[in-house]
Amino acid sequence: MDKEAIIKEVKKVVATHLSKEYRMVLFGSWAKGDALETSDIDIGILGRKEVPWGVMVKILEEVENIPTLRKVDVVDLNSVSGDFRNNVLEYAKNLS
Repeated sequence: MDKEAIIKEVKKVVATHLSKEYRMVLFGSWAKGDALETSDIDIGILGRKEVPWGVMVKILEEVENIPTLRKVDVVDLNSVSGDFRNNVLEYAKNLS
């Protein structure tokens, strides 16, 4: 499964659990343009408040079950440090 197909599947998972007040961004090497074919896919979720813990667990479990050989990381950007979030957002690409 290619990167775009994986992102599409992750978007479906997130959409089933979160309202449209949350948006998704691609970050890391794929957003910066220096990814290798084996690089993982980093996706951040942004909203006015943190994603509830139980909802985040469901999202992570469902993303883990997407049939791909590529690692996919999903991060609630409201639950990380401000420095990390700012670093992510510097190169992030909007997915929503």
